[in-house]
Amino acid sequence: MRLEVRHLELVVAIADCGSLRKAAARLHLTQPAVTTQLKRIESHLGGALFLRAADGVTPTPAGQDFVQEARSMLTRLVALERVTRRNAQSPSAPTRLAGIPAYHFGLLVSALKDNVTSRTVKETGTLTALLTTGELDIAVMRRFPGTPLTFPPNVGHRLLTREPLFVGVPGHHPHAQDGEIALEALAGDRWVMPEPDDSGMNAHFARECAARGFEQRIAHFSSEAHVALTLIRESGAVCPLYPVGGTPPGVARLTVAGNPLVREVVLAWRTDAPVAEEVDDLCEQVAAGYLKLVEESEVYARWWRDGGEAFALTP
Repeated sequence: MRLEVRHLELVVAIADCGSLRKAAARLHLTQPAVTTQLKRIESHLGGALFLRAADGVTPTPAGQDFVQEARSMLTRLVALERVTRRNAQSPSAPTRLAGIPAYHFGLLVSALKDNVTSRTVKETGTLTALLTTGELDIAVMRRFPGTPLTFPPNVGHRLLTREPLFVGVPGHHPHAQDGEIALEALAGDRWVMPEPDDSGMNAHFARECAARGFEQRIAHFSSEAHVALTLIRESGAVCPLYPVGGTPPGVARLTVAGNPLVREVVLAWRTDAPVAEEVDDLCEQVAAGYLKLVEESEVYARWWRDGGEAFALTP
């Protein structure tokens, strides 16, 4: 037998999880498979790496040393892959971009012109991991209050826009003609919300509603905008709406008094990627393009001119 990367990953997973069952779940293996592999590794090394107990496992002194060295080797392997991948690229290799399906994403693609490959990814954890390993050069991400973004030292980041979230209500809603609504005025309404994810959006909404004395009544979950808009019009539900864009017939777009619902759009990039030298220029181009979109969105443009610009652009 020869130790392989998968053996190192298995032992580290067991140490991190503190049990064979949890390590098996992380590695997408069965517990018997993990037990068998660990026995083979310990037999090869000539001693136990973990002490078994009813409530889990703890590393032996030899196991502690093994885990420490295994972590170091896995970290170096990731760095080796990243450096090799970077060195293998030609100077004209395209910038690798991913991010949330926000308007900033399309504006960034345009700013990078033809020298870019892109894909939309909603999960914050996935985007952070891809930046960390060097599989991405730059990303457009979202941040909601109460759920901070955490980056390694080799990833820079900058706020692009602090966006208010508006609400869509059916045209027959009692407040449809008000233009602005207090969040607590929606206490009796049923909501359409996106499927919960790691962005923290749903938790942010729940906290803000609770702070105003009511529990949000979620009747429908959908991450598809056209489905949510149909549910507003046809079922009488209300729904969060991002500020850019038009409003279809039968739906009224309302600003929320005090701007309690907010999303920050963040640009993140690898500091060792060539695109890092272009960040200032790229941000200027995205900002200019975004202002044009603001002016094309009637409700947003009015909010922006009535003092919203400082809210949106102040770091």
